[in-house]
Amino acid sequence: MCLSKPQRVIKVEDGEALVEFMETKKVIKTRGLGLKPGDYVLCQGGFVVHKISQEKAEEIMKEWKEFSLSGKK
Repeated sequence: MCLSKPQRVIKVEDGEALVEFMETKKVIKTRGLGLKPGDYVLCQGGFVVHKISQEKAEEIMKEWKEFSLSGKK
């Protein structure tokens, strides 16, 4: 099973966006979704699949952090 991480849009240019998740940055294809810096998105396979609210992104990021910490002893 794949879990998509919420990623914050930093920059949008020429059908691509620079996004960030927990200090990791990468470039993804936007598919003309009208994104702007500060938006949050879910990505799969290098493409944006869904734009989400900041509140939902924060909720998911909290769960990711808890999940990551639960594996450390």
